[in-house]
Amino acid sequence: MKTLTAGLIFLSLSPALPAGEVQRLNLKAYLDEVRAGNPEIAAAAALSGVYSARIKQAWLPEDPQLEFERMYADGTLGSGAAERNILIRQAFRNPYKMYLQKGAAAAENGYYSGLKEDRINRTLAEARAAFYEYALAWHHELVYSENLELSKKFSRIAETRYAVNQGSQSDAIKAQVELSKAMNMVITARQEKETAAARVNNLRGKRPDAPVAEPEPLEANAPVFEYSSLEAAVLAKNPYLAAMASRLKSAEKKLSLARAGYAPDFMLSWRRRASDDAAMNGTYDVSLGLTVPLWFAKQSAGTREARSERDMAAAEYEAAGNSVLLELKTITVKLDYYRRLTDLYGNTALPQAEVSLKASEAAYQAGKTDFLDLVDANRTLLETKREYYEYIAAYASWLGRLESLTGAEFGKNGDPL
Repeated sequence: MKTLTAGLIFLSLSPALPAGEVQRLNLKAYLDEVRAGNPEIAAAAALSGVYSARIKQAWLPEDPQLEFERMYADGTLGSGAAERNILIRQAFRNPYKMYLQKGAAAAENGYYSGLKEDRINRTLAEARAAFYEYALAWHHELVYSENLELSKKFSRIAETRYAVNQGSQSDAIKAQVELSKAMNMVITARQEKETAAARVNNLRGKRPDAPVAEPEPLEANAPVFEYSSLEAAVLAKNPYLAAMASRLKSAEKKLSLARAGYAPDFMLSWRRRASDDAAMNGTYDVSLGLTVPLWFAKQSAGTREARSERDMAAAEYEAAGNSVLLELKTITVKLDYYRRLTDLYGNTALPQAEVSLKASEAAYQAGKTDFLDLVDANRTLLETKREYYEYIAAYASWLGRLESLTGAEFGKNGDPL
């Protein structure tokens, strides 16, 4: 009895479950916090910014060269020069090469931009799972708290029946054991709720011990999805697939650029003279030079390298498509599984378990059944409630993964918003 008394004192000192209107943690507002404060999303956005800034760097020409010439000097350090010239040189890549370089850099930026969107979607899916895990922890505490009250009630009934010689001492002791177990369940549920709250805070970039409001209650909303329409949405909108397509496009541009290595680049020079010779003074020279791709083995090796990279990107794009469709199939199977269980438990199993407990309680009070039957009925109701809320949370979490995969948010009827 000392352990039981200590447990009751702990539960009485623990924060009471909120009642009535309270401030709740809204899923949409929480996801907005994650989008704004998650460090992994910030890192992906910064990396995307790096490659966005590289587009102009990839194709714009190098800085021009400015030279000061002192010609025919007869003194130290160029003194006494008969000509004092200014020379400007500018190297220009072949315009076709510049076009290809710009296209390759833009496609590479598209790759990292797609990875950024994929990171955002996957982090938000993880955040949805954390939110529903936290909401499930709240429901577990509510369910176990209800079970605790029922255990107290059954314990009083067993003790009363024993006091008037209508029940056995064994039933009263069993009732105390069930009451102790019920108290431990509540304590464990509160500890699990703290762990779930820490994960919620971690994903939005806050300290693990930051306060978290009570979440919105779980709702048994499980729409049915058509696989064919989902497959079309994934192939059209999945950001990871879009990223891999951009990577393939970049590899194709680089292959074209390698093939263009046989084309010459250009050098433009301009010289202005200041000369002691009146005939040469104020004159200028203009020259246009070009590179000669003489070492063909170099260009040939570069083309083979670029072709291999293109082939690798094409294979990885195909593999990404297969992987995404496999993930979609897994998600749709899980959604159908948890939807059926949610319907079964909400419409059949849970009401039957509640009726069974009421019947067992009435039969025990009337002396028509033993205490173990009452305990078994209570445990069945407890497990049914717990599993029912777990299935609701699991469906919502898998729905978040579907939204991450398709890049679309779905309403309560299953239609994209």
